[in-house]
Amino acid sequence: MRVCTGNQRFLARFGFGFLLALSCSAAFAQNPVLKTRTKEEREEQFNVTHRITMNVQVTDAAGKPVSDLRAEDFRLYDNQQARKIAAFHPIDGEALRDATEVLILLDAVNTPAPALDKEKSAIFKYLTQSRKPFAFPIAFVLWFNGHLNATTATTDRNAIGRAFVKLTKNLHSNACDGEESATQPKVAVSKDTGRADPATCRAVHFKDSIAVLDGIAQQQRTTGGRTLLIWMGSGWPVISNQEFQHLTPKQQRDYNREFVTILHDLRAAQVTIYSIAPGDGLPQGRGSDSNGKTMILNSPGSASFPRIAVDEFARRTGGRVIDAATDITGDLLTCIRDAEWYYALSFNAPPAQNGAGEIHSLKIEVNRPGVEVRTMDSYYSAPE
Repeated sequence: MRVCTGNQRFLARFGFGFLLALSCSAAFAQNPVLKTRTKEEREEQFNVTHRITMNVQVTDAAGKPVSDLRAEDFRLYDNQQARKIAAFHPIDGEALRDATEVLILLDAVNTPAPALDKEKSAIFKYLTQSRKPFAFPIAFVLWFNGHLNATTATTDRNAIGRAFVKLTKNLHSNACDGEESATQPKVAVSKDTGRADPATCRAVHFKDSIAVLDGIAQQQRTTGGRTLLIWMGSGWPVISNQEFQHLTPKQQRDYNREFVTILHDLRAAQVTIYSIAPGDGLPQGRGSDSNGKTMILNSPGSASFPRIAVDEFARRTGGRVIDAATDITGDLLTCIRDAEWYYALSFNAPPAQNGAGEIHSLKIEVNRPGVEVRTMDSYYSAPE
């Protein structure tokens, strides 16, 4: 994976309190030229728009991968309608080393210092617990000080370890100060310190973080395989129901379109998200109730809009959400093991009935009792 930066089209979307409005300028050609596409380009565009690939994890009661399933053992439903499986491939990650790439992202932008230190130590422990090469290509990604730095994906454990030490040498937390509710539309910058107040900080972190996520998705589309993106840290701040209701209708449409675009790009790039948050580093806007279950703070009632949050994308893409992690290295290993064995199923999506951005529910059933199935649970037709 190359070093990448925020995507400019994300920088001027929103404009209320929590979602800062930023001005962007662009130069457009005055005389557009119609370009003809080759057959290969047309087929690629068709596949991106209509061919849906689902990477399916099937495990037994002990959590071990089930590796002897055939195409006829699977049933696929799109909006409760059975769909024909157009392609079926069992993927042995260790045998097909170029089929899957693992990105371990350490989020220093949003994670408080104590949790960040634990995550850094856990990653270092994982990298140094063996001298053997990795079973499949792994890259380390650091999101820090507004920059995304990534190592080259490789099976060379020593190379990743050296790069990790170098990149994290002067690492510290960029998390916003204070726990002030982002529902207060304050965007002032202190004249005494020159630092943005918490609400402004949260807005900037939200904007930059989702730009990074979508930038990774667009970059990974060039790899041609599946990517496991393990987001380690608190995750960016999330918008509450109250905040969403204060947005103008246009801003709400822009927010929803942003969610559709990111999820579409993740699906097109075959990116599965994993979210690991330490026990004292729950994502901003999340906490735990008396039973230890994750809850959304400042969000009365269930969300009436799609949540642009790292844990939400993990659930949507068929990954894992591990909150209040105590054995972070063990949890990291659990996530990475998803690359060892899985099934790739493809089907042709039906034409959208109501235009671009139409949501479809997805469900996979396996003709094997007692197994757990994880995969993407929905997709959108190509966004506008």
